[in-house]
Amino acid sequence: MTKKKIAIYNGQLYMGGIERVLINYLEKLALEPELDITLIVKENIPEKNVFASEVPKNIKVEYIKSEELCRKTEGYRKNKKNLISRLMYQWSLFYERVVTRKWVKEYFEKNKFDVIVDFDMSLMKYVDEIKNQDIVTWAHFTLKGKKKKRQEMYKTKFKKYRNIVLICDDMKSEFEEMYPEFKEKGIRIYNPMDFNTILKKSEDTKELSKEELELLKDDYFIGVSRLVGGKNRVAMVEIYSELKKRGRKEKLYILGDGPDRENIEKKIKELNLEKDVLLLGQKKNPFPWMKNAKLFLHTSMGEGLPTVFIESMLCDTIVVAYDCPTGPREILVDGKAGGLIALNDKKVFEDKVMEILEKEELQKSIKEEMYKKMDEFTYEYIRKDLLNVLK
Repeated sequence: MTKKKIAIYNGQLYMGGIERVLINYLEKLALEPELDITLIVKENIPEKNVFASEVPKNIKVEYIKSEELCRKTEGYRKNKKNLISRLMYQWSLFYERVVTRKWVKEYFEKNKFDVIVDFDMSLMKYVDEIKNQDIVTWAHFTLKGKKKKRQEMYKTKFKKYRNIVLICDDMKSEFEEMYPEFKEKGIRIYNPMDFNTILKKSEDTKELSKEELELLKDDYFIGVSRLVGGKNRVAMVEIYSELKKRGRKEKLYILGDGPDRENIEKKIKELNLEKDVLLLGQKKNPFPWMKNAKLFLHTSMGEGLPTVFIESMLCDTIVVAYDCPTGPREILVDGKAGGLIALNDKKVFEDKVMEILEKEELQKSIKEEMYKKMDEFTYEYIRKDLLNVLK
């Protein structure tokens, strides 16, 4: 049997939601006997590519940039307060783009694939260099939330793709409204979850320190995401502060890292919550933290399909989230499978947290809806549509 050659491109294997979803896909696709998969990754700093070790062994991995080039750019980035380093950083970014464009052009001239998957949409910058090959892309975020210039760029680049995979119904509707000329290219496929692996990892605490094990024993709320402005973690701290005033004794643990950490730390200090709100950094295995939390809180201003909701639900922890575009309403079934709050309404967010914690019957009904919804996120549920995209 001749295998189908599939190239899957993702910019990096850093800790992040898209990368976690990618690994879920790769673990399943590696078991499909008719597929021969090559993973193409742009960034090449081994200690930052934390998911590299989880790529199945029968999948070949190609790196676009050399480790030396990546480390040089990273060094300039870390020293941007220095004028020379700042200028060198901009030059290095420009040079990296030249290197990447040349690599993409030459690689896909020499190597022909049945399908090329642009998994995080970042190959879009270089897609014009790929000739006479089928390309599909995944959209993991709301397109409406992007600036007008980027929306126009998508309109131009979508012509190059055979299919655009949207990861929830809301995103598909949004896509069809924004780009009606590409309506036939859009297909909705939910991100598949590896239920058994997540449940197993949620019980695995062997790599935790004594201090971390003690933290797990406490009562706490949890938030898990990269610490970037759009995730709105400062608002989460403000909501928690009001919950504490209303008598809640739980702590707030925030997992993740990113450029907004400093702003979050300032807000924690301003509200005198240094002993109550703990920034625990990124965790390769966040599932024990999810499993032992009282509630999973999410204050993001925009998503695609927030995988962390499904992971939390699998860990049997109820989600309370803003009704941002797109995904929360769909996963939480219009508020039946979790708390769904109008964007930026902090008072209602607080009220919903209090209500869920105080009413056991409400917790029971939410969990019943959670269990029903989770079945839609199995690999078996999406397999047929996925393999059709890769045909």
